[in-house]
Amino acid sequence: MENEARRRAQVLSSHNVEELRAFLKEKANEPAPQPASYTIGGIVRAVFPELCELRKRGYTLNMLVRIFEENGMRITATTLSGYMKKLNNMAEEATANEAPKGRTQPSTSRSQLGEHIAMKSNVTV
Repeated sequence: MENEARRRAQVLSSHNVEELRAFLKEKANEPAPQPASYTIGGIVRAVFPELCELRKRGYTLNMLVRIFEENGMRITATTLSGYMKKLNNMAEEATANEAPKGRTQPSTSRSQLGEHIAMKSNVTV
């Protein structure tokens, strides 16, 4: 009997839906809860914007690894590079998905525009 009760579809009123919608809107305005513990991948994800900023300023992967080590975290340059590539690709995909979906103009090469490219030879005549 207990299984039958669980298998029946719940039928709820529009009032229930509106209460849930209001609750979810409240939650959306609150800061996301922070996990009690992180994996090294989670740490890289959490500080990814700061890591990117340091890379733009000229920090090498090995310098970033040393920063992790100075803060009690072990990670190799290869692992850090892999995480950063993955996160960067995810960010690029998200940006591409946010692009306006309209009619796009096909790219036009120089040859299609009637321009001709001349190559200079390295040989003196």
